[in-house]
Amino acid sequence: MKKFLKKASVYLLLLLLIAAGVFSLNYFLGHRLTSDLENEIEEIAAENNYQLRYLSIKSNPLLRRVDIDTLSLLKNNEQSYEINGAKIEFSWQQIFNYIKEREFLTKKDIKADIDKFSFYDLQRNNHFDFFNTELSYQGGFNSEDLKKPLELIKNDHKLTVLSEELNYDYPFYRSYGIDKNNWEQISTFNNFAFAADYQSQNNRLLINDFMLKNEFIDYELNFETVIERRLNDTGATNLETKAEDSKNQRAEDTSNKTAADFEEIVIYSDQAEKIVLQELKSNYSLALNGEFLNISKNDFFNKFSFAELNLDSDFEMYLNSKNSSYQFQKFDLDFDLSDFQLGLQENLSQRVNESSFGILAQNKQFQLNIDSLNYQQNYSHPQGKSQLNLKSNLIDADLNAEFNLNNEIPYISNSLLKFKSKNQSVEQLLLFAQLLYGDSFKQDDEGYYYIESWGSLDNLKFE
Repeated sequence: MKKFLKKASVYLLLLLLIAAGVFSLNYFLGHRLTSDLENEIEEIAAENNYQLRYLSIKSNPLLRRVDIDTLSLLKNNEQSYEINGAKIEFSWQQIFNYIKEREFLTKKDIKADIDKFSFYDLQRNNHFDFFNTELSYQGGFNSEDLKKPLELIKNDHKLTVLSEELNYDYPFYRSYGIDKNNWEQISTFNNFAFAADYQSQNNRLLINDFMLKNEFIDYELNFETVIERRLNDTGATNLETKAEDSKNQRAEDTSNKTAADFEEIVIYSDQAEKIVLQELKSNYSLALNGEFLNISKNDFFNKFSFAELNLDSDFEMYLNSKNSSYQFQKFDLDFDLSDFQLGLQENLSQRVNESSFGILAQNKQFQLNIDSLNYQQNYSHPQGKSQLNLKSNLIDADLNAEFNLNNEIPYISNSLLKFKSKNQSVEQLLLFAQLLYGDSFKQDDEGYYYIESWGSLDNLKFE
């Protein structure tokens, strides 16, 4: 029995020594990891012109975890980011590589739980809070890549984000007639989520299942984009010569632009290089339930309400490398609005009265009631069709048009607009328009005026 107790005591002492060694090593490595991470965060922040305001980190290599109690970054009084209560989990492979090399592997598999993440747009007074967020990342980067974002696109990246709650705060909402309870109802979203997948082989970024939902809004977005790394014109040694060459090139390229073109979008730029958006495909749907929007009388409106608003869109655009502008290849749109009511305050009604030559809003009260409004568009480069149907207290209208955007100025192949006034003021305005037009509008048996037109927008022909 004594031998057994003696042997057990030896084993127990050995286990205690091993445990003490493990915990001592864990304490040493945790302290070193914390110090290394703090230094890297400070360097990355400085490299990207961010001021590090607060930082509190704890590390536990034995549990493969880094805890960020507080992290606050500020950029030129323009943007601010804050993280509170983040628990970041690394793989054993990452931990072992750090113990051996004192750095993490470039290829990473990271999971994180974040109690609260906040983003502030200080110039536009926008504020977003994400609560109880689960984050999963697989991809490749090192600390030097974070200092030089152009290097990040050399590797693949996958990111999945799921937040239990997202709050949007805009401090001036009361000026639009929205009270505190209604604002909290329409600006709080449950189960915010999206998934991003960047493929370095073809520079393609996919965003899937981006969702914002509550009782008021239902928004879903999916898009696919291709980016391109280019030399930056500002990196030229002779800036005056380069600017003159660019000016001449733009003048030469103007004739090649179409009505569907607009200038290139630069995502990131430094003195030598830039990342531009080369291709974008997107489809999204937006549904607003006006039942949950309560806007009281304010400086703008006496009344503002609607039953439902629905918007669905599907579009594709590509960068034309010859003139550094984008061209829409596809743009389909479907818009519906029902039971819309708008009453303007006296100052805005006065503007309506002045802009309508004293015909509308004569009593300084402008009221617009839309029973239904539907607009549909189908565009496949270079041709498109559009239809509009409007039922309101002022006018009923129908529009059918075909157009072509292959030239710099849009061309209307044919268009038929039918409309009928619903009150005396609008009828007077139509009579005044006919005087300016120099001829009477044609009218059918149902009392609808109709105008047929064709030609380029700067030189329309009417029949």
